[in-house]
Formats: sequence, structure tokens, C-alpha cells
Amino acid sequence: MRSTSAKPLLWAVFIIYVMLFCFAMYRHELWGDEYHSWNIAKASKTVWELLSNIRYEGHPPLWYLILFTISKFTHNLGGIQAVHLCIAIVAVFILLLHSDIPVASRIWMPFGYYLLFEFTLLSRNYAIGLLLAFCICMIIHRQFRGKLLLYYLLLFLLTNTHLLGIFLAGSLHLYFLIYRAEQKEKAGLLVLHGVLGILLAIPALSFVFPPSDSVLNPQFFSNKWQLKQQAATIVLAPLRALMPIPVWWDGHFWNTQFLIGAQRQYPVLKIVNPILSLGLLVLVYFILRGNKKSLLLFGVNLLLTFATAAIFPLTSARYVGFIYIGFIVAYWLYASETPTTLATRRLAGILLVLQLAGGAIAVTKDIRYPFSNAYRAHGLFSEVPPSDKIVTDYWCLNVLSAFVDKPFYCVDLGQEVTFLKWKADVFKPIVNGESAHYNGMMKYIADNNLRYVYFMTIYSPAALAKLDPQFVDCFKLELIDKRVGAIEKYGDLYLYRVREK
Repeated sequence: MRSTSAKPLLWAVFIIYVMLFCFAMYRHELWGDEYHSWNIAKASKTVWELLSNIRYEGHPPLWYLILFTISKFTHNLGGIQAVHLCIAIVAVFILLLHSDIPVASRIWMPFGYYLLFEFTLLSRNYAIGLLLAFCICMIIHRQFRGKLLLYYLLLFLLTNTHLLGIFLAGSLHLYFLIYRAEQKEKAGLLVLHGVLGILLAIPALSFVFPPSDSVLNPQFFSNKWQLKQQAATIVLAPLRALMPIPVWWDGHFWNTQFLIGAQRQYPVLKIVNPILSLGLLVLVYFILRGNKKSLLLFGVNLLLTFATAAIFPLTSARYVGFIYIGFIVAYWLYASETPTTLATRRLAGILLVLQLAGGAIAVTKDIRYPFSNAYRAHGLFSEVPPSDKIVTDYWCLNVLSAFVDKPFYCVDLGQEVTFLKWKADVFKPIVNGESAHYNGMMKYIADNNLRYVYFMTIYSPAALAKLDPQFVDCFKLELIDKRVGAIEKYGDLYLYRVREK
């Protein structure tokens, strides 16, 4: 079916996607990383202060600048989701109505795991990367006035989304250079294009590598992950990315893969899964082998994604997802130059079915169950009498700051803060300080001459006892209320009244 004759079908698919996506977004509850970025943005008074605050994040600034702009008009968290919804919808619109991917593949792509859930439903710095990559694919083979200026603007913005966005931009630029060489571009101009691509990535890279006093420096992750573990995450990354079917029988399904999750019960899968992971890459090879530039784009993006395992483990769906996005981009550019065969479309269909299964499970569960209970923080907060004090801890601060919109005293930090900052001297009491909760609570009660204080945290009584036994032994913790049952493992809330024994 030609794209022109398929326009009514593509519009129908787009409308269905928008309706489903809007409903899913309405039912999705924001979680930690979503409102962590928001807290930084709304607490920053100027752009320069924002850029200073995010130096400890390990992310380029584009998404934070968008959030900063939103925060100057409203502190309503719905603003984040509204803007992110628009970004995702435009990205899918371009994919459906303006890509060269075969229609039979195109109509199913928006309903896969990454385009319906991970990179679009979760409001972070990934959908903006999708949109920019799709825009580059849309223009890269076209000729019009101002094309190069627009191309480099899009490339620059893509590098400023995420470390993996930088890698995807680099892979796309390599394709661009080879394409220009095939068009008989002069060698001097090709070298200039290559240098420009490198220069554009430098500002983003300066944000990706945080200051030495950040706890998110590469050493932080290298201390946690040994070579054997890193190798295992690399080997299984294609399986996570190209078969993102989660552990549907677990309430905490997010960031899981059902075959990897079943390895403990079925040890034979420890042998099968690496073979299957390699097999999926072989499948991609047979899909893209008709166009060497597209195959190279996918391969370079894959290798660069693997390289990130040296910085952080490839165990999260959002990280390995760039492997699948690299495939979409490569397949798009392949189809722009090379007629796809029936066999190629059928092989691509296998990957799409796997994405559809993962997307259906994830979105269905997210609609049925709370992804996080953070949105209920204000309700718990309102249970505290106005005349009484309430404190929190480091990992719950984001929740209260986002949904109550004010700073709070963190017992394990021993100070009042507005947002989390991954600075070593701030984070040190949590990483190294034993009895951080006990010491901070003692200080707060003594300084304010209190008989008791309310305390909101993400930790259950059992988890608190394990985290800080002295805190539980020396204080009487009365559980006032709780909000449990979240999909995200650390998305539950507990409200205690704390007094000395």
C-alpha cells in the first residue's frame, strides 16, 4: 500500500493513538525522576542558576530548560504532562504521516513499548529525543533552502537531550557524512561537516560528566558494578530493548524482562537468553543489510550504547531503549533509499509484535494500578494538624516538594532543602553516616523543643528498621497512615508520628 493511498488509514491510526495515549497519560501517576527534574527547574530563579543546579545531574540541559519555562507560568504538575504529551504526539505524527517506513510497519509502531509507554508516557528527557531524531530523518534526504542550518540545529538539540541522545546524534551524523560522500561532496566540506558534528556535541558532553564532587561520577557506578556484571548487562541489552515484555506476574513489573526475570526459576534461561539476545541482533541485520549506511548507523549506535555500561549499568528499559530507537531510525532511512521486500517487512513485523506485547502489558497495568503513590502525598500531608511539625528524609523530599510545593527538613541530611542535589558533601550522611535518621531526628526535636513530630517517608517499618536500627530502637514510631501498592518499587508513602521512647 502506497503512503499516499494510505493517508486515511494513517490518520485513523493517529487519532486512535492520540485517544489511547491521552487516556493513559491521564491515568499515569508521576514518579521520582519525573518530579525530581521539576523540583530543580521550579527552584531555580534564573537560567544560570538552573544550569548550575543541573551540573550534578549528568544530563544535558534541554529538558530542564523546557521545565524551567513551564515553571514560570505554573507550579501545577499537570503542566509537565501536558507539554510532554504534546511532544510525544508530534513525534508520532511525524512517524506516521511523514516517514518512509512501510505502512504495514508504521501503523503498529506507535503502540509498542517505547512509543506508547517508556519514552512517552513517562515525562522525562526521552520523547524530545524521539521528536528531534524523527525530524532529522524527515529532512535528511530532502533538498530545500536552509536545510543544513535546520539539520545542525536539530542535531545540536538532540545532543542536548541525554548521553544516549548524543550517541544517536553521532550515529545519524555518520550516516549524513556517508550520504554526502555518495552525493560527491568535496572532501574538504566532508571534513568540515565532521568537525562541526564534533563541536556541536561538546557543550552537551560538558553536562554529561558532572563535577568531581558529584556522587554520580563514573567512579560511583564503577564501585558498584564489576566487570562480570557489566558484561552480563551488555549481552542481555538487546533482549531487553527488542523484546521488552515485562514480568507481567509481578506488581513491580517496570524495568523487568520476563525471560530474564524467570532465570532464577528456570536456570536453563541463563544459556538461552544470551543466544536469543544475539538472535535478535541477527534479525536486525537481515532487515537492514540491504542498506549499508543504515546498518552502520544501527551498529554504531548499538556499540555506543554498550559503551555506556562503563558509566552506568544497562539494566533500565530507558537506557537500552535507544537500541530500538536506533533501529527505527535506521529502518526509516533504509526505506527512504531502498525498496523493502516482503521478507524484510515480515522480519520487521516480528520485532513490532514483541514491542506491541510489551506496550500492551505496561500500559494496561499502568492504567489499572498507581505507578506511584506520590500524588497522594498532599492527602497524607493534610492529616498532620496545622500546629504540628512534619519532616521527611532524602528520598521522600522530592515527593513533598513537588506535591506540597515547599521545602522540608530532611532528617538524614540535618537540613531543610527544596530539591535533591547529587553533591558529595550533601549526600555523604546518607552514604557513609550510620544512624543518619536517628541523628537528624534527635537534632530536630531538640532544636525545636518538641515532644513528637510527624515523619513522611517511602520506607515501611521493616525497611526503616533495616536502614537505621538505632532510629527504630530509640524512637517510638506510630504508623498513622500509608499509601501502598505502587508499580514503582519506591513509590509508596508512610506517615509516622515519632516520639522518643
